[in-house]
Amino acid sequence: MEQRHKTAVIVGTLTTINNYPKLRIYLNNASPYWQAVYWDRGITYRRSSKTKDKLQAISFAKVMYEQIIAKKYQSSSHAKEYPNIQIIKQQIEVNPKHSFKVIAEQWLSRKESIWVERHTFEVRRRLRNNLYDYIGNKHINSISKTELLSLIQKIEERGAVALARRLLNDCKHIWQFAIALDACKTNITSGLNIVLYVPVQKHQRAIDTSEFPNFVRAIYNNSINKPMLRYALMCLALTFVRKRELMDATWSEFDLEKRIWKIPAERMKMRTEHIVPLSKMTLEILYTLRYEYPSTNYVFYKTNCNETLCNAELLNAVYKLGYRNKMTVHGFRAVASTILNENKFRADVIERQLAHIEGNKIRRAYNRAQYLEERVEMMEWWGEYIKKFIK
Repeated sequence: MEQRHKTAVIVGTLTTINNYPKLRIYLNNASPYWQAVYWDRGITYRRSSKTKDKLQAISFAKVMYEQIIAKKYQSSSHAKEYPNIQIIKQQIEVNPKHSFKVIAEQWLSRKESIWVERHTFEVRRRLRNNLYDYIGNKHINSISKTELLSLIQKIEERGAVALARRLLNDCKHIWQFAIALDACKTNITSGLNIVLYVPVQKHQRAIDTSEFPNFVRAIYNNSINKPMLRYALMCLALTFVRKRELMDATWSEFDLEKRIWKIPAERMKMRTEHIVPLSKMTLEILYTLRYEYPSTNYVFYKTNCNETLCNAELLNAVYKLGYRNKMTVHGFRAVASTILNENKFRADVIERQLAHIEGNKIRRAYNRAQYLEERVEMMEWWGEYIKKFIK
């Protein structure tokens, strides 16, 4: 006699269920409980009913079937045909803890401690402006792949290709977070990047090094007619930090006697403290600022309202100097890097001063003051290099 596997169906127990195609219950030798099984398109769904009562097993199988249908198709026609789907959907809708917006905000709250404030603000604004109004109050498990893709493709249609990809990346992490919370089982963002357009990479515009002397001269000669903007652009040229690092600088970060500017980790892109040696020319500007525009907080600010300068103001100042479509605020970093490399300063020293640092956290902590002596020398050379253009 042929020996059957212990999980095989016991002959005579396999039972069909009326109006539920491809759904069966059965008994096997491996368990005393009825098993419910449903298969469709090569996939088998099988669960134990945890009951020895056949009628209870049939009820359990019906609920299992309708749960599968609700998740697979999310169709209103199924809700009309199968009463348990309405119960499932009501349970989903009344659970605010697992709404897309609540989970997204929880994810953001975890990221705030490792992101700079500006980045957290930008991610939250992306979600608020493009997704919260449409799927914010929906249970994350009820949002379909098609629905999310449709929202993201609408962003593409208005020409915001890069924004669409960034938003999809945000959603990928939100769904991963939701899976960890057991709010959903599947990351529906998987594979969606394939159908999105790839944005054309545009490098930040920067003038040629041969144009740099005239550019510095234009800034220093106060062609902008706004002293605070003039000082800010000069310090950007002298320190080549990122624009946000400069605009949010406070006097408490500076030790003018030791000629050091320590930018705290929470304001840095890579969340690691950054040291900027101050050249003599940079010190002259800072002392002038402290005397002419005294403040207990921000170094560079709008004199009419005591708020920090914004990127648009700096960029417009560059444009007014005649460098529209030729130079950006970020371009100072590219020009400085090129000139310093051309003058044989070590690449590692330049990269460290640009705060292009190690991905490894331990090495980052160790290297925060790496090459400091060489960087002090390099920054003093850079200050003298700029100074000779304005004599």
